[in-house]
Amino acid sequence: MQRTGALLLFLATATAAAAADTAAARAQAVLDQHCVKCHGPLEEKAGLLLDTPDAVLAGSENGPVVVPGQPDESPLLRVLHPDADPHMPPKKQLADEEINDLRAWVTALGSPARPAAATASSDPPPSSIDGFLEAAWRRRGLTPAPPADDRTFLRRVSLDLIGRIPTAAEAEAFLYDPDPAKRTALVDRLLAGDEAARHFREVWDALLMGRRDGRREARRRDHGWFAFLEHTFTSGRPWNEAVAAIITARPESPDDRGAPWFLYERRNEHQQIAEAIAPVIYGTRLDCAQCHDHPLAREIKQGHYWGLVAAFNRSKNRDGDTPALEESAIGGFINFTNLKKESQPATLTLLTGITIDEARPAPGSKEEDSQDRYLTDPAAAVKVPRFSRRAALARAATENNPRLARSFVNHTWALLMGRGLVHPVDEMNSKHPPSDPGLLDWLARDFADHRYNVRHTIRRIVLSRGYQLAAWTGPDPAPPADAFAAAAERPLTGEAIARSARLASGHPPDDDSLRQAVSARFPDVLPRVVRATTQQAMFLAHDEAFTGLFSTSPAAATLAALPSPEARVRGAFRQALGRDPAATELAEATTFLGNQPGSPATALGHLLWALVSGPEFLTNH
Repeated sequence: MQRTGALLLFLATATAAAAADTAAARAQAVLDQHCVKCHGPLEEKAGLLLDTPDAVLAGSENGPVVVPGQPDESPLLRVLHPDADPHMPPKKQLADEEINDLRAWVTALGSPARPAAATASSDPPPSSIDGFLEAAWRRRGLTPAPPADDRTFLRRVSLDLIGRIPTAAEAEAFLYDPDPAKRTALVDRLLAGDEAARHFREVWDALLMGRRDGRREARRRDHGWFAFLEHTFTSGRPWNEAVAAIITARPESPDDRGAPWFLYERRNEHQQIAEAIAPVIYGTRLDCAQCHDHPLAREIKQGHYWGLVAAFNRSKNRDGDTPALEESAIGGFINFTNLKKESQPATLTLLTGITIDEARPAPGSKEEDSQDRYLTDPAAAVKVPRFSRRAALARAATENNPRLARSFVNHTWALLMGRGLVHPVDEMNSKHPPSDPGLLDWLARDFADHRYNVRHTIRRIVLSRGYQLAAWTGPDPAPPADAFAAAAERPLTGEAIARSARLASGHPPDDDSLRQAVSARFPDVLPRVVRATTQQAMFLAHDEAFTGLFSTSPAAATLAALPSPEARVRGAFRQALGRDPAATELAEATTFLGNQPGSPATALGHLLWALVSGPEFLTNH
């Protein structure tokens, strides 16, 4: 009885703590949207900061603005009433829901402090992904979903690692394999194949470069960018070395021939380059710091944005049979203006706290370019400065920079689990703390300790218990998304949709024209908000390249030879979705086939199209 009582007390405390955390997050979102512009890093009117809970509790120059547990006595709440004088925010009235979020938070502040047992433990820290997840579930009083069955796991891991659903032969071989370690063997086999390298390249090409039309795709392929990404995956090349090659953009081996394309395709747009590389090396965007210090994440300064721009503004594309990046040894000294109209020099200052020293010319003096400023022969096609800003940035960003590893593992976690430990994935800053700081730190250390090996980290995640959970089916409400206590639905990439649709219809998976057409309509990779569009629906319903797969479907012809309508329906569900139909689905699909004119193969083609065009097929879960 004592143990039961202690457990119930712990679960109640954990539930209350989670509710308090939710209230604080909702309240801070209201403050960030309406108040922080005047009471935050950019301005500090009345000595009041509202950009963090601690700052709110610190009060203003006139005293406290919050009385914990007493929203009606809190000045912060009083000034929000429509008839308040003064009224905040000026010339605006918060919605009742927003005021209620603030009231809920202030009320929660009056609750007793959390017992130490709810937030601390004398147990040793976890030593695996599952250890961290299970500890978090216990703290939050959550029961995770059960493990996914073999059919679900096979489909999920095939889509995640090779970008397509499994074939019928692959499914049969896996499902009837009696080896208890068959999931591990499957993961290792998939990761070792060429399809995994291609899928990694397609995903990271979109993340690093943005989507491409046919012309851009051809240029990226022809100039070695695709081969560079694939080689990084297959060779086990350390990710930090690959990123250094991208930034330095001076290939030292044939394997690096495509590395300069990251800079080259951006056509000397140095701000564009800085904005693209920041999430890779820092895990966070710096765009908001172009005109002023970040309005919410106070550690991000305007100097960080312009310092990154300066790292590239001596570079210039050199066209030719082999595109390359020149870099001058002089010039490129720029100033930026802050909100106070003060001009400041852009120095090579990194978000990590490192500043790369560089002598600036005296005011009014003119630098002279000369051969002794370069390492290379005067006749070299691309001269290398003795002091290279790109090389200096590459060293600082990829050596002793923990943000680099954290950024990669957070992106990879989001790709495989449906959400980053920091969300959004490209906002790893003080305003977006990780849902499990210990797990993020452990993954980043493990990645670095294993020489930034991409396949190692992917393997770690997909063999974890958390990755192999089933989707939530209730009856209780689903656990919070950031608990990773059930499989999340994730939209497929355009490439995965195209290849999987061809396999579901019985065709070979690869067709470049269809892949490009689908990717153009389903371009997002790791979207912040998943939105289906009318254009996507129209494409799936009317595009001849897509619908034609099912009007001449080899899979439909094979299914039509099965002895009964029920068997044909079961076969269609397995072909498209990798599972058997539920009883209601079986009955409705059987009726559907019976009502279709024409041959059984034609009717089955319509059924396969309906399954492939539906939300279940278009997501991984």
